[in-house]
Amino acid sequence: MSSVEPALPRSRALVPGLVWRGASASTNTDLVARARDLPDLAVIATDTQTAGRGRLDRAWSAPSGAALAVSVLVRLDAATTAGRARPAATTSALLGWLPLLAGTAMASAVRRLGVEGAGVKWPNDVLVDGRKLCGVLTELTPTGVVIGAGLNTAMTAEQRPVPTATSLRMEGVSPDGEDAATLLDRALAAYLDELLGLIGLWRRATGPAELRARVEPLLQTIGRAVRIDRPGLPPLLGAAVGLDDDGSLRVQPAEGPSIAVSAGDVTHLRYE
Repeated sequence: MSSVEPALPRSRALVPGLVWRGASASTNTDLVARARDLPDLAVIATDTQTAGRGRLDRAWSAPSGAALAVSVLVRLDAATTAGRARPAATTSALLGWLPLLAGTAMASAVRRLGVEGAGVKWPNDVLVDGRKLCGVLTELTPTGVVIGAGLNTAMTAEQRPVPTATSLRMEGVSPDGEDAATLLDRALAAYLDELLGLIGLWRRATGPAELRARVEPLLQTIGRAVRIDRPGLPPLLGAAVGLDDDGSLRVQPAEGPSIAVSAGDVTHLRYE
């Protein structure tokens, strides 16, 4: 894309204070560094991220103009229920749902854009028929939670970092003649609309039932045979059978009791 800042009319109607970067090493790093001084639901976005990070500190990059990187600050001191501060214990217990809600927001957004098969691989990758469309990285800071998302927008098949990646354009979202800036704005606005609504739901929730009801319909991992690679532990093979109250994935191995997994790389074995 051009170095000229895009107008983003749809997105700015939702978040007037949205900060656009012509280029950023990492929107998450930018937002984490400034979080203490920024308001709740502050947003930083770019279409040129040069040193993005995925889960487990993996590098994430895309050609300039081919992907959207966006980070949103959820200040924990702004969490309220009916105008009153929510108990800290409840907030902590529900923190694990934020990555799942972010993935759900993106999957819902791209479905609105026409990608009907989009869904979430636990905890937050957005897939289309096994191809990765978006990754999400959440980071806890003393101020709150920074939710970062990297969505492939105008990326072509030749620009894919791996054969299992896809993009909105590759999925047929962008009609002939639509420029990259318009596609970017449509995608960002759809995501922010869904995410802000789910953050509001998270803040009102007093338990996991409402959150589970929103996440599970788009969660493609439940009911699947999975392999989970966990840091410092042997791979776990089994069936994903549900979500615990803290958002952990419950896996039933061939023998023994089910195991709650709070972190790890999940592979849907049916796609191998």
